[in-house]
Amino acid sequence: MPRVLVMGGTGLAGRAVTVEALARGHEVVVASRRVPNEDAAEYVPGVQYRSADVVTGDGLEEALERADVFIDATNGMGRDASHVLAFGSQNLLHTAARFGVHRAVLLSIANVDLSAYKYYRAKTAQENNYIASPLETRILRTTQFHDFVTSFFRRGARFGLIPAPAKISLQPIAVSDVARLLVDAAEGRGEADTRTVGGPRIETSRALAEQWKSATGARGAIVATRLPGAIGASWRAGENLVPENAIDGLGYSEWLSSTVA
Repeated sequence: MPRVLVMGGTGLAGRAVTVEALARGHEVVVASRRVPNEDAAEYVPGVQYRSADVVTGDGLEEALERADVFIDATNGMGRDASHVLAFGSQNLLHTAARFGVHRAVLLSIANVDLSAYKYYRAKTAQENNYIASPLETRILRTTQFHDFVTSFFRRGARFGLIPAPAKISLQPIAVSDVARLLVDAAEGRGEADTRTVGGPRIETSRALAEQWKSATGARGAIVATRLPGAIGASWRAGENLVPENAIDGLGYSEWLSSTVA
């Protein structure tokens, strides 16, 4: 089986990819800036861990050595986003090419190139680096994760209110479904191109908040809030939705049932 390197393999998506690739019998190496302890939640037994930094290049060669394919689930927030996503991906792809890696898979965001949101611009630059790479590259664009949507409600509930962004619908997708598709791409299934997928259903943010409140027993009123800035404008325009690319995956209510249980 191919040796799979998961960049950013200690994050939410990266860990799910790691578990999926390991379950399929792949030899899996996880690279991240910090190697987790064996008792950490992100640690997966049976995986080789390497410390690597895509921005500085430290540890990249060691991580990529003997890798057949890598899956890029790296992330950067705030001021680090452009460095990690745009500049870091150049380092990663150039080093991978030198070490003879034949395929690269990138996790990205549905319609990411339509928004002026700064983080989305950095992700678009990252995508462009992959498209221009001499490697065989595959990009998987997805809608927002169930976990991400839930974080909106959970943060507000601590203060007695459950915020639901006004005039916004979402098409959340399960990380486990995304991980399955990313490993499919790493194995060479389908065409080498950009694919966009979304969760099985489109629902208003209020409907999702009601489901979360019911499943968790959280207290507090559901309050319509305005999501500011470029990201709010993009989502109110429906640019976060891909109804024609919905997959038959785990819906939000089903995910809540399994998560709460």
